[in-house]
Amino acid sequence: MLVQTKLSKISCAVDVNVIPLMDEALQDLGLPEILIQRAKQVCLIDRSPWFGLRSATTPEETRACIYRFRVPPQYEPGVMRRIAEAADLFLPGRGSIYAETVQMFRGIPLEFDEEKLASLCAEGTVPMENYAVLCCIVPRGMASSLAATILEMGLCVPLISFGRGLGLRDRLGLLRVTIPVEKEVLYLVVPRIDAELIEGVIVHKARLDLPGQGFVYRRYVRALTVNIRVRRGKRRDAATMEQVIAALDQLRGSSDWRRVDESHQGRSPEGKEVESLACLSLITDEGSADTFGKAAMDVGAGGVTLIPFEYRSYTGEKEDHSASHAKETCDLIIPITMQDAVLKEIESLGLYGGETAGVVEIISVHKAITYRGNQKR
Repeated sequence: MLVQTKLSKISCAVDVNVIPLMDEALQDLGLPEILIQRAKQVCLIDRSPWFGLRSATTPEETRACIYRFRVPPQYEPGVMRRIAEAADLFLPGRGSIYAETVQMFRGIPLEFDEEKLASLCAEGTVPMENYAVLCCIVPRGMASSLAATILEMGLCVPLISFGRGLGLRDRLGLLRVTIPVEKEVLYLVVPRIDAELIEGVIVHKARLDLPGQGFVYRRYVRALTVNIRVRRGKRRDAATMEQVIAALDQLRGSSDWRRVDESHQGRSPEGKEVESLACLSLITDEGSADTFGKAAMDVGAGGVTLIPFEYRSYTGEKEDHSASHAKETCDLIIPITMQDAVLKEIESLGLYGGETAGVVEIISVHKAITYRGNQKR
């Protein structure tokens, strides 16, 4: 029997040094399913001047992890607050945490320790701000230059992960050698008011108007705290610029006051709006995602991105070592009108049962931009 539920999906991107605190907080909460994505975050480093010359500022990459997990909607604020406090994410440079609503389809219900969640994360509200997450998939080797451009704008700390692509490349025959299968995935958590400007910069810089160059899509999320420490170096004042900005955000009630003037920057190309697009993620054992991704393409889906994850459970129970802990997500951006056909096709292939025991997540997408002949979608 197929189980459909609406849950809050929480994503937490943290510096590698914060991982022990994250693991401890998740263990206390007893959450049953955690997906961990290895990544790297990029920031600007102010180097000391040589021989009296001006100090050099260069991009630097450090290891990071993105934790993704789901909780019942009523516990979303409490869980986010508890994790942010435990990992000290309110300190600039530590990480970001945000949530969004997802529709889940699975063969076995996801069970939570409701008693523990109720005692540790009482229902209530915490001050959260509306942000946009821009996810950009480009050929491997291109994300670093995009990240450097975004850092110069001072809006967020980019995160880069890796994946594989299916789609246009598989339809080009011998010409597919011109499009690499290895992809980089760039994540940007930015104020909503700046999302359109940054999309325009990405499309221009990454040449997304050309075939095989990738695509970018936008989702809206609820953020408790966002890492805006774009620059590191020797501290010269009592507070860093990021701490001053965070304090002003709190006083002003939002980040809208620091919007970028885009009057001379150009605007983002047109894309499809939230009513017509969705991000459909198939989560299954590593190695089996290709089958379901290709099946989705057979019924009309476009490009597919395969991203590796590590699966963990923090319920405190003895681990089942017979189950694979290597997972893979198969992400598709599709029109909502195609959603039922894709779900029916992958269900017929046994995604939810047997040894696969896969899961489907569906999240609303506000806008997507990519090459589509003479049009962008």
